[in-house]
Amino acid sequence: MDFLRGIRAEWPLLRIRLLRTRLGLWLVLVVVASLWLERTATAPDPLTTSLRAGALAAVLCIGYLAGSSPDRRALVLPLLHPLTSGAVTVGRWCAATGGAALVVLAVAAHAAWTTGAVPASLGAALAGLATAGAVGACTLALVWSGGNVLAGLLFVWLALAGGAPPESLIGASHPGPTRLLLAGLQEVAPAPWRYRAIASGDPGAAIHAVAWILIGLMLARWRARRLAGRTR
Repeated sequence: MDFLRGIRAEWPLLRIRLLRTRLGLWLVLVVVASLWLERTATAPDPLTTSLRAGALAAVLCIGYLAGSSPDRRALVLPLLHPLTSGAVTVGRWCAATGGAALVVLAVAAHAAWTTGAVPASLGAALAGLATAGAVGACTLALVWSGGNVLAGLLFVWLALAGGAPPESLIGASHPGPTRLLLAGLQEVAPAPWRYRAIASGDPGAAIHAVAWILIGLMLARWRARRLAGRTR
């Protein structure tokens, strides 16, 4: 029960940050920009739009809910009470994923309204939510390790190359080590291109997303304990 109360205690932070910071504005901009890119694309793809929106919104929500220096220093406060680092970590991730889910559902609802393809829109929403969950968990571990600088770099990476498969990053018969490294990261790390298959029911993509959610949360929990111990 204490674990569940700890998770629930993190949820009000989302409402506060949506109303009192620029997070709400940024999420609206993600929705508008995603829909504009889809509308101006040669071949509109609501699934790509949902995946990209979920990933970018997750990074923004984690950055605003957990990535600042005051937020990281404040981790010591809830852990002074009978709350575990796991409850704080899962609660913060749930709150951020909830914010990203608003963006994914808005994009998917627009696609369902304009195209009338409700089943396809539901699949796109599910894939977008899985992307938001996996990317959010990994971003939480990153920001509790290096702050919002890492979140900013991840945001740019996902915006520019998150939808491309690793093969497209190599782009040559003899790629250099930098391209090979980036392609390897794109292959292993959570990225929108991989989670497209969730919309069609591929279990492998779903397992990949769940695995990265668990890995990200475990790393974030470990970092939360280290940060709390360092600030005491």
